[in-house]
Amino acid sequence: MQVKRNNACAAPRRSTRIIASRLLATCIFAMTFALAGCSSKSDLADIGPDDNAADLGEPLPPPKASIAITYKKPGDSLERATVTKFFGAEVLTNAQTRSGRSATTVRFDGGVPIWEIRADRSLSSRIVGLGSASWALKQVEYGTVPAHFSQQLPDEGPPEPLDRGSFYVFTIERASGSVSYEAVKVLADGNLQSYAAQPRAGSSYVLCCGISSDFSEPVILPDELSPDDLQNPGEPGQQNPDSSDSNN
Repeated sequence: MQVKRNNACAAPRRSTRIIASRLLATCIFAMTFALAGCSSKSDLADIGPDDNAADLGEPLPPPKASIAITYKKPGDSLERATVTKFFGAEVLTNAQTRSGRSATTVRFDGGVPIWEIRADRSLSSRIVGLGSASWALKQVEYGTVPAHFSQQLPDEGPPEPLDRGSFYVFTIERASGSVSYEAVKVLADGNLQSYAAQPRAGSSYVLCCGISSDFSEPVILPDELSPDDLQNPGEPGQQNPDSSDSNN
């Protein structure tokens, strides 16, 4: 009877040990899974803002444009600079100049003045004794009003940012009466195609020299690119080396 009693007591002990072993194994598995989950969260947290900027849809910085200004007459200076925005372009003709350089006539669509600055040659400026050198700027940066100049357009605040895929004509008027023009196309990556220009009838301009073959083509904006385009981007647009401000 004593032996039977001992066997009956041993059975529950073995069963308890088995259950405890299984619980321990379950706890170890749960801890391993929890640690793995924590490790995954840590990896995601290590991604910096620059690594997932595209997923967050952060806006691209606005393009910038600066137009160089030269003067042929001594003592000349800048009188006014105007920027006109166009929404499309069509190539009309191709020809050659007398020097053998190519010239292309382009008709632009639209034509909305969006920014204008003018030399502040007020009486107070003359009393201060400012000479013409104060207005003889070497370049004009879009949206930045230089010293001794006042903004005429828009009436208040900075002008709208340059728009990728749009066309612009910078008009530079000098105190001597000389006027020059620069036609600019803003590419998808923010770079510029820029050419010296001369106005013709309506919104047509003759561009010199050797403009890009895709100058009048629409620009594929970043949000319109396919995954293949993003993996194999094309060459960024470059400013034309022959687009210096030479029509003074």
